[in-house]
Amino acid sequence: MSFKDIKGQDRAISFLKGSIETGRMSHAYIFHGPSGVGKKLTAVNFAKAVNCLGGGASSCDACASCRKSDSSNHPDLSILKPEKEGSAIGIDAVRALIKDVGLKPYEGKKKFYIIDEASSMKEEAQNALLKTLEEPPSDSVIILIAESLGRLFPTIVSRSQAVKFFPLRIDEVRDILVEKYGVEAPKAHILAHLSSGRLGEALRYRDEEFFAKRDRVITALADRTFFESDFDKLTKADLKIYLNILLTWYRDILVAKAGGVDGPEVVNIDRKEAILAEAAGTGFDRLDRMIRQVISTNSFVEQNVNPKLAMAALGVSI
Repeated sequence: MSFKDIKGQDRAISFLKGSIETGRMSHAYIFHGPSGVGKKLTAVNFAKAVNCLGGGASSCDACASCRKSDSSNHPDLSILKPEKEGSAIGIDAVRALIKDVGLKPYEGKKKFYIIDEASSMKEEAQNALLKTLEEPPSDSVIILIAESLGRLFPTIVSRSQAVKFFPLRIDEVRDILVEKYGVEAPKAHILAHLSSGRLGEALRYRDEEFFAKRDRVITALADRTFFESDFDKLTKADLKIYLNILLTWYRDILVAKAGGVDGPEVVNIDRKEAILAEAAGTGFDRLDRMIRQVISTNSFVEQNVNPKLAMAALGVSI
């Protein structure tokens, strides 16, 4: 895989290729934007292109260096990330990285260090990294992967080259799912909308288990039993999936009430009859209130509010 295989990030990739061509690379980058849009994949391919033995702004995919990068076995490419979901990157892990940064590349032109979920670094870890960014070694490049710049120290941001990544268009995600991954068109349509243009998220939820979960949520909403569930047992990621399903369901009902269910903006295209039935019995004001409450609850979940309390409050309001 190379730059040409990364979809929807032409601006970021053009900038990075230009820096390779001119030889004017920064010692540190921050790739920021929504999750699942190709930030980490671009970082790996940036390192691969720089160290490609064929030269040029893109990797050849054939030389020994490219093959090692593809097999995650290149000695000059290291990836640091939290040990488990929801955990932080601590000072010890960053100190180990800093100790290695000062060494010369083993066989490539540059050593690359990718820090995934960089905003999870604790304050002392960011402080330690900052000292390295203030006096960067010439043979190393550090790439921080983050959804936003807000949780990184301003001094880290100011000493790095920020590269913005954007969500893909819904139709782009749908077409990639159908053409490259063989997903059925109706399911690809649903996944593209639910992922909000984040291909990585869409790929995570393309299995039958996800669609079974979605069906259970929609059925429980129709039966008025959804909010009787035990949300304590759900992970934060699962809870956000449920809230996203809720949001698209209520929006579909609102769209149907306003003009029908045949437009491309309807997400749950396999549930048109149920959507129309709900639209017939629900007023605009109530739908607007429900949508606002789901969005608010999602914000509370992001702030690590107790999931059971958040969902209980949502259930009462709805």
